[in-house]
Amino acid sequence: MIPSIKIMISSKKIISDNFELEIQEEGFYLIVINETREFTIDDLKILVKGQKELGEKKMPALVVCAEHAATNIELLNTVAKNAFNPYSTADAFVLKSMAQKILANFYIKINKPERPTMFFNHKEDALVWLKNYISIKT
Repeated sequence: MIPSIKIMISSKKIISDNFELEIQEEGFYLIVINETREFTIDDLKILVKGQKELGEKKMPALVVCAEHAATNIELLNTVAKNAFNPYSTADAFVLKSMAQKILANFYIKINKPERPTMFFNHKEDALVWLKNYISIKT
């Protein structure tokens, strides 16, 4: 079953049953992954469709994972490639659990993402790093 997606035009926010996506004023995507179920390739497809609906902007992404948010190896193999995640220019993940940190280590060493990617324990630290990848539009 493909997860549902709801687009709230007034707030420029995409809400699915497994994540929320929003463009922040500072120039990055904020993606909050909840723990309703495993984040899959179908979720990634909906996320990319949501980014397209929000204007197809290429910008960095801050991904905040709920404590029990989970994924699988198939998604890690896919999300590492720019072709399957075309709107993200850099990814900063905020992780909460040891299982997430183990997967993150595996992702960096084995999948070798094609864009800058870092993992953090705190949102503030992730934002400091992410600011290096935010384009200043004049």
